[in-house]
Amino acid sequence: MYTLIQLSQSNKTELQSICVDYGIKSSGNISDLITRIRFHQEKIQKEEEAKKQLLANGAKPRCEEFEKIIRAFEMWCSKEGFAPFKGYNTMEKVHINEVRASFADYNSEGEDGEIAPNLSEFFFCLFNWDADNKGSWEFYDTTEQDREFDCDSMYNSNWLVAGMTEIYNTL
Repeated sequence: MYTLIQLSQSNKTELQSICVDYGIKSSGNISDLITRIRFHQEKIQKEEEAKKQLLANGAKPRCEEFEKIIRAFEMWCSKEGFAPFKGYNTMEKVHINEVRASFADYNSEGEDGEIAPNLSEFFFCLFNWDADNKGSWEFYDTTEQDREFDCDSMYNSNWLVAGMTEIYNTL
């Protein structure tokens, strides 16, 4: 992040380079560029703070059944070599606390507390997650086997459900 002093001491070419690095519009006068960069940096800070809060919410201990479901999911991912990633064709893996937070939010009843979590609700949340239309989670092979998680493949949602249910039942 650049301070206002650093930006004020930069020339137009340097500011345009910063804009290009941020993927924002790089035309305009120095004042426009500084305003655009500062606005973008504020946006980044807000997104980072929201992610920190999301991860902190996900990290909170929950009831025994909730923890058992999450543990079964983690064990299935580890055993099978698949993991959720953000959106289609992305390299950003979904943090387990994002999964936890999403399930906790989905499983929340509001002021009266939580609904008793269960596997079918977890699967619904997992396969239908789309936080404010920011994109769904896709499962990708994390091994060197290049397996595809898809409805037309043997590696599909039914396979995940069966495998995770089997693990869950042993816990």
